[in-house]
Amino acid sequence: TGTLTASIAHEFNNLLTPIMGYSILTLEGLPEEYSDLADNVAEIYEASRKAKAIISRLNSLSRRNAEESFRPLDLPTLVSKALSVAAPAMPPNVTPCVKNEAGELWVSGSETQLSQLLLNLILNAYQAMEATGGTLTLTLREQEGQALVLVEDTGSGIPADVIGRIFDPFYTTKESGRGTGLGLAIVRQVAESHHGEISVASILGKGTIFTLCLPSVSPAIAA
Repeated sequence: TGTLTASIAHEFNNLLTPIMGYSILTLEGLPEEYSDLADNVAEIYEASRKAKAIISRLNSLSRRNAEESFRPLDLPTLVSKALSVAAPAMPPNVTPCVKNEAGELWVSGSETQLSQLLLNLILNAYQAMEATGGTLTLTLREQEGQALVLVEDTGSGIPADVIGRIFDPFYTTKESGRGTGLGLAIVRQVAESHHGEISVASILGKGTIFTLCLPSVSPAIAA
């Protein structure tokens, strides 16, 4: 349930609402002799209603779990672990590089969710460089009480007409079978649930930089 975000739940509800509405309209317009068809439409409505209820419960549970599981986390260690987990997916012509400009850097959050966020960004970068090769650079900085992680690839870049939509649920530029369009939507929701934000900048033919910004906590709080 940690990956069921508010934005994704909203998208599902947008799909279910017209299904429920048109089901009611169809039921009201069916002649009495079409009782079997009316029963089928009623089942569609009831299944949609139950789906909306389930989405609502899971979304509430996701928020509660996120709040309850927050604890101090060593951000450089999280980055290193995410790189290790992603290693099997690294193209042979790609070189990873970590630049820790902050030294010790702590944030408060869910280890599972932040690890998934970092893993998604790393895997996206690897896929962007599959054809051309290149360098993945993860830079850690601390700036005005904020912990920054810059995930930079030297891939083909993101077109200007696409970049504004890449965090939207279910939007994907990957070919069929290679992506659901949920990865970056989840990245944004996890960042926001940790009182942070994620931004992106890209130049066609040169690469892309995702910047994760989270509130940092002091080593004393972390201890």
